[in-house]
Amino acid sequence: MAFSPSTRIAVRKRAWYACCICKKISLGLEVHHIRPLAEGGPDCEDNAAPLCPSCHTAYGGNPDLRSRIRAMRDFWYEKCEQLFATRREPGEVFQSIHETFSLEELERLTIHNRDYMLGSEGVKGDLDSTKFSFRNEEFVHPLIVRELLGWISDSRSTIVGVDLEAADRSNKFYGEFSVNDHGSVAWVQWRDADASFSYRHIATTPSRVEIVECRDWLGGSGVFGTIAFFCLDKDRTVGDVNRSISTSDRLVLKILGQCQLGDRYDGDIQYGNGVLHVGPDRRWFKKGEGASWQLPVL
Repeated sequence: MAFSPSTRIAVRKRAWYACCICKKISLGLEVHHIRPLAEGGPDCEDNAAPLCPSCHTAYGGNPDLRSRIRAMRDFWYEKCEQLFATRREPGEVFQSIHETFSLEELERLTIHNRDYMLGSEGVKGDLDSTKFSFRNEEFVHPLIVRELLGWISDSRSTIVGVDLEAADRSNKFYGEFSVNDHGSVAWVQWRDADASFSYRHIATTPSRVEIVECRDWLGGSGVFGTIAFFCLDKDRTVGDVNRSISTSDRLVLKILGQCQLGDRYDGDIQYGNGVLHVGPDRRWFKKGEGASWQLPVL
């Protein structure tokens, strides 16, 4: 026998789609028998634990480690309940996302930050814990965002990460930019005589994916829109400073991907309950519903 589909969904939702051991979101989250079937373990929610494939392999086949799974699962469930009480939006994400997408669609389509551990503060990639931001001072320089997007003629980004602090102080990304408020929306814009680039922050997801709308003008009549997805990572870098080799921490801004809005798109873009909604195009080319789409972003 095996767990029913409803039991698997219930366990995944209760755990925020995160492994109860490593705390990482995994849309391939496995529902593991705490007491194995071979030993008479039942196919019920009480005997089920949410494990990522790596932890399933490490703990499921080791009797000594397997005995600790129930305690770790119960601790993670309790942690999730506490987070639900103080941060309603993430809880609503995982309770309602199945109303829009099937599990197969989630596994095929969803964007999320695999390195972020739920329930942790300032762990590997949280713009709120740095001086850089897409929505507040000190803003990420628009030219850094433009560099990560790459050329519109390429199928996807060819440069996937930059040292954020070094780039912000570099000659390559030098230039004044402005912040223009349009109602409750702040557009951050760089401009020269024959080009401009601007962005605005849409939302930050539970796994700390930053969703950003971008507009690129190359001097002609077109203004090309893009939805970009970013996250942060931390690592160590080595360099030669004053003829002395040293290492230091590095904050890396990474692009997870992008979706094109097309030339002069004008429509409503909203994020809620784990889904990014791009509405119909209202102006210019009047693509209407043909320009609308939605994407799960956790």
